[in-house]
This record gives sequence, C-alpha cells and structure tokens, in this order.
Amino acid sequence: MEKEVEISIKTTYFTQGILSEKTKNLWFVCHGYGQLTRHFIRRFDLLDVETDFLIAPQGLSKFYLDSNYGHVGASWMTKENRELEIENQWSYFDSIFEKETEGLDLNKININLFGFSQGVSTIWRWAARRKLPFQKLVMWAGEFPREFTKEQLEFVPEASQLYVVIGKEDQYYNPERQQYLVNKMTKLCKKTKEIIFEGKHEVKREILKLVL
Repeated sequence: MEKEVEISIKTTYFTQGILSEKTKNLWFVCHGYGQLTRHFIRRFDLLDVETDFLIAPQGLSKFYLDSNYGHVGASWMTKENRELEIENQWSYFDSIFEKETEGLDLNKININLFGFSQGVSTIWRWAARRKLPFQKLVMWAGEFPREFTKEQLEFVPEASQLYVVIGKEDQYYNPERQQYLVNKMTKLCKKTKEIIFEGKHEVKREILKLVL
C-alpha cells in the first residue's frame, strides 16, 4: 500500500542582482528538462544587476544525464505522483518568492516570469495558483498546461505581455502545433507575441534581448 508522509527538506536556488530601491524588475525563471540552474542563468547576464533582480529555483528531482555519471540534470516533474510533485513545487516556489520579496512593495516592481521547455508549464501553474499579477510571461520552447481553462486565466492583467518563442530547428517545433498554441492562448487568455528564430532547443542571447 502506497502512503504519504510530510517531511521537511532543505534545497537551493539562485539569485542574480541586488534588491534595492533601484530595482525595477523582478524575474522568476524556470530552467528546462535535464538542466541545472547554475548553468541556465548564465544566459541572463544581459540583465542590469542594479535594476533587475532574478530568482531561479532548481528542479527538485536530479539525475545523471549519461552512463558515465559525469553530468547531472534535473526535472520539474514526471507522470509518477504528478499532482504531489506539483504541490511540492508550489510550496518551494512560494517559500523562495516570499523570502526574497519580504518587505518589498510589489506594486512598484514589474514581476516577470520566464519558462524554458518543461519550465513553461511549471511557471504557468504556479502563477495561476498564486494569481500572480505579472507584467511579462515568456514561454520559450514549451507549452502552457493543457488543463487550463479561460476562468483559470482571468487573473492575467490586461496590460501584461505574453511571448511565445521557439527555434525553427528545435526538435519540438511544428508549425501547425505552434499555430494551435498561439490560437489557443489567444482564445483562453490574450493575444501573444510570437518569435520564431533560427536556432535549436536553446536560449540564445540575441533573441533573449527581445523579451527582457
């Protein structure tokens, strides 16, 4: 018989920048499948450390990427105990967000969200659960949760910006599927800004500049 138990654990996350009265933008970013945050956030060195503060959680499930046990990656969730893993993510994200923003007037700061690959649905679910009033949400080479309804997305601010970004050589890129995603997002929430670039399943700095 499978049972559940609640335990207390310690884990890590990364930040970039300095929180101060000069901070204008808060970025909460989620890496993709098989990545580690410390490598992923290098792409965001484009941000101004004085005006942009970045928070980057780390996937809780780590694993070896090859049979030589030389490289480690992480996953946000699998189909095994899916709902439980999502709940754990929410608790983790809430703890990070509340710790880093304690004492801040969030009405004076733009909250921006970024998800790459598997991180897209991860960041969306948390935003919807928390009803986070974000300014930007970037969906890079990933999809928003299929279970979402129009009612669940009513929290999205009218003035917010949604971006859908993917490379033409991305193994997951399919023009028909991409158009379906854009149309569905427009129908359920609002019109998105679509960026299709020359590249693979990657976050390219020159394209990242367009959404920061």
